[in-house]
Amino acid sequence: MHLVKLLAAHCENFKGFKLFDIQFGDKLTHVKGCNGLGKSTIAELIMWVLHGCGYDLTSNPKVRREIEGIPVNDVPVVGEITMLVDGKEVVAKKVQKRSVKKDGSYSDDNTYSINGVERNLKDFVGYFDFSFDDLLMCMNIGAFLTKKPKEMREFLFKLPEDISETDIVREYPEFALLAELAEKYTVEEIAAMNKASITKLNKEINEYPGRIDEVNRQIVEDIDTAELELMKNDLQEQIAKIVAQEDDSLAQSREQDSMSKDIMDLQFRKSDIERLANAELIQQRKIIQGKIDDADNSFKDAMHSQQMAEMDKTRIQAAIDRNKVEKDMLLKNYNQLVQNEFPGFEPLPELSTDMLICPTCGQDLPENIKVQKISEHKEISRKYLEKYETDKREWEDGKQAKLAGITENGRAIKKAIDDFVAELILVDKKIEEAKAVKLEANKEKSMACAMMESLPQRIELSDNQEYEALCLEITKKEEALKAISNGADYRSTLRLQKSNLQSELDAVKEKIARVIKNVELEDRLEFLRAEHAQKEQAKADCEKILDLLDELDKKKNDLLVDEINGHFKKVKFKLFEYNKNGSYKKDFCQPTIDSFNLRDAANKGRIIEAKLDIATSIQQIVGINCPVILDDAESLDTENLKRILTDADCQVVVLSVTDDKKLEIEVR
Repeated sequence: MHLVKLLAAHCENFKGFKLFDIQFGDKLTHVKGCNGLGKSTIAELIMWVLHGCGYDLTSNPKVRREIEGIPVNDVPVVGEITMLVDGKEVVAKKVQKRSVKKDGSYSDDNTYSINGVERNLKDFVGYFDFSFDDLLMCMNIGAFLTKKPKEMREFLFKLPEDISETDIVREYPEFALLAELAEKYTVEEIAAMNKASITKLNKEINEYPGRIDEVNRQIVEDIDTAELELMKNDLQEQIAKIVAQEDDSLAQSREQDSMSKDIMDLQFRKSDIERLANAELIQQRKIIQGKIDDADNSFKDAMHSQQMAEMDKTRIQAAIDRNKVEKDMLLKNYNQLVQNEFPGFEPLPELSTDMLICPTCGQDLPENIKVQKISEHKEISRKYLEKYETDKREWEDGKQAKLAGITENGRAIKKAIDDFVAELILVDKKIEEAKAVKLEANKEKSMACAMMESLPQRIELSDNQEYEALCLEITKKEEALKAISNGADYRSTLRLQKSNLQSELDAVKEKIARVIKNVELEDRLEFLRAEHAQKEQAKADCEKILDLLDELDKKKNDLLVDEINGHFKKVKFKLFEYNKNGSYKKDFCQPTIDSFNLRDAANKGRIIEAKLDIATSIQQIVGINCPVILDDAESLDTENLKRILTDADCQVVVLSVTDDKKLEIEVR
C-alpha cells in the first residue's frame, strides 16, 4: 500500500491568491469561510499541480490571477505541493509562464520539478511508483463517476480474481459453441472479430442484389442471329460509301488553306506596325503605373506604422495606469506605517512590603535577605527597561527600513512612469508622422491616376501608307476567300451520317456478342446466388456468437456482482439492465445508494457520502492511501460529517461554506 500525505501547499498569482501558504493536518484539514474567500481554490491548486485539471476535472483550467478582469501576464503562476510519499518528503512544483504577442494573443508554457530538479511532464508523473489515473480517482470524489459506463465496468470487473469467462464457458453447457474460441482469444477479441466479420459481411451482402441485377440485365431474349448478321453487313457498306464521298471533298479545301495562310502573314505584318507605334505609349503607361504602385506601397507602410504605434500607445498607457495604481498603494502603506507607534513603557510594579515578610511565620525577613531581594528587584527592573529600549530601538529601525524600502520603490515607480510618458510622446509623434505620409501618398496616387487617364488608348495610324496598303490587301483576300466553297458543311453532314451508322453497327455487334455470352451469364448468376446464401449464413453464425457473448456477460454479472459490491461499504453498483424490447444493455453501470440511482438521490449529503465511499474504497483496491478532497461539506450536518471523517481511513481536506468573513483553517 502506497502512503501519500499532504504536508503543505504554496502558490503565487494563482486565481484569487497573489501569495498563499497552507499547512495540512495529519488527519484533517477543515477550510471554512463564506463564498469567494478561496476554499475551492485550495482544491483547484492540488488538482492543477498534480493532475493538470480543475477540481471539477476541467482540463487546463484558467488559473492565472486577474485584477479587475485583466489577467496578470507579466509574472508566472506557481503551484507547489509538499507531500510525504511512502515516508519520503517530495516537493512537486508546477510553474506556468505566459508569452503575449503583439496582436494580443498568448501562449502558456508549463514546467515541472521534483525536489528542485526540473522534469518534463512524462518524467514528473513517472517519478512516482503508482498510476496518476488511480491517484486522481482516490483524491477527487467525483473522478470515478465522470468515466463512461464502459470504463467503470472495465475497472470493476478487474476486481474478482477467482472466475473468468473461460471458467464460465467450461462449466455451463449452453456456452459450448464458445469453448474453442475462448481457449484462444479473450471475450473482447471474440466480440471484435465477429463484429468486424458482420460489418464486412453486411457490406458484401448489400452488394449482391446489385450484382445479380446487373447480370440479369446482360441476359438477352432469344434473337435471330442470321438477321443481325445481315444488318451488320448492310451498315458496313453504307459507312464505306460515306468515306469515299469525304475523300472527294478534300481537294477543294486545300486551295482555301493556302489563301488563309497568306491572310495570316499579312495580319502579322500589320500587328508588328501597330506594336512598334504603341511601344512608346506602353512605356509611358508603365512609368505612370509604377508611380501609382509606389504611392500604394507608401500608404500601406504608413498604415502599418500607424497601427503598430497605436498598439504601443495602448500598451504604454496600460503600463502607466498599472504603475499609478501601485504607486497609490505604496503611498497608502507609507502613511499607515508612519502612523504606527511603539507601545509606551510600563514599568514593573514596585517591590511590596509583603515580599519582605516570611510567608510561613509572618515576621520580617532577615536584613541580609531583604537587601538581596531589593537588589534582585532593581536588577530585574533594569534588565526589563533595557529590553524595552532594545525592542523599541529595533522596532524603530525596522520601521525606518520599511519606510526607506517603500520610498525606494516609489522612486522606481515614478521613474518608470516618467519613462513611459516620454515613450508615449515619441509614439504620438510616430502616429502623426504616419498620418502625414498617408496624406502625401494619396495625393501622389491621385496625380498619377489623372496622368494615366489623359493618355490615349492607342496611336492613330491613318497617315501611315504602308499600314493602309496592308489593310486594303487583307480586305481583298478575305473577300476572295469567302467566294470559295470549302465543302466544310458538306463534310460535317457526312461525318454525322457516318457517326449515326457506326452507332447502329456497334449496337448490332453488341447484341450478337450478348447472345453468345448468355450461357456464361446464367452460370455466373447461379454462382452469385449460392455465394449470397453462404454470406447470409456466415452472418447468422457471427450474430449467434455475439448473442452468446451477451448471455455470457449476463451470467458473469450474476456471478460477480455481489463480489464486486463487497469492495464498497455504502455504494452498490447495478451492472446490467435490459432495454424495453428485452435486449441486454451493453456497457451499463449505475451506482446506487439506499437503492436509489446516485444521480437521482435527493439528499445531497448522501450523494457526497456515496462519492467519498467510492474514493476511499478505490484507495483500498489500487493500494494508494492518499488525501481525499471533500467539497460542499456544509450539506452534511455536524454528526454525519463527524461520522464520515471517523470512518475515512485517510487524510481528508474538507471545504465548508460558513458565515466567517475570513478564511478559517482547522487542522488536527
